[in-house]
Amino acid sequence: MRNSNKLTELKIKQAKPKEKQYKLTDGEGMYLRIYPNGSKYWQLKYRFDGKQKTLSFGVWPRVTLVEAREKRIEALKKIKQGIDPIKDKLDKINNNLEKDRQKEIDEQRINNTFYKVSLEWYKRQAPNWTEKHSLGVLNSLNNHVFPDLGEKPISDITKQDVIKTFRKLESAGMHETRARVGQRVVAVFEYAEIEEHC
Repeated sequence: MRNSNKLTELKIKQAKPKEKQYKLTDGEGMYLRIYPNGSKYWQLKYRFDGKQKTLSFGVWPRVTLVEAREKRIEALKKIKQGIDPIKDKLDKINNNLEKDRQKEIDEQRINNTFYKVSLEWYKRQAPNWTEKHSLGVLNSLNNHVFPDLGEKPISDITKQDVIKTFRKLESAGMHETRARVGQRVVAVFEYAEIEEHC
């Protein structure tokens, strides 16, 4: 095994920038690259699949000497197991980005309830209507749609959910109301689609 743990925090602290970048070696392929602007970056040089590669561990002092050594041990273990640490790091970043994107989509879906989207649609339309019509639209949604569908994420509502709501009105003999409510529900879904809520 190559010599390791040659550096100390004091040695790193005292290392001054030079005209050209240079390295302070800690062993086992790890070193601290010191740039002319004074930045100090941890790096690990290694071979994988016959290629020379460089893995970065971060900037000193944000990443301490002890942390950099832990990262080196971890990376060398991966190399022994036939895992390229750079590819592994990129895969983790991509997975995290995908998870964050999915989380955002899920949160958006949960927050975009039928009630919320209906009110958005209503606020956009109401200025074009008479006060009486506006009140009628709101009352019909409040009384006949929100109790069943209001709290559901709009993108989760199925045709069957809507039909079930309409059948209640038909069973009560409220055919005219059912027709008006149907138009409003369709309009809300069209608006949701345009606004990419579902």
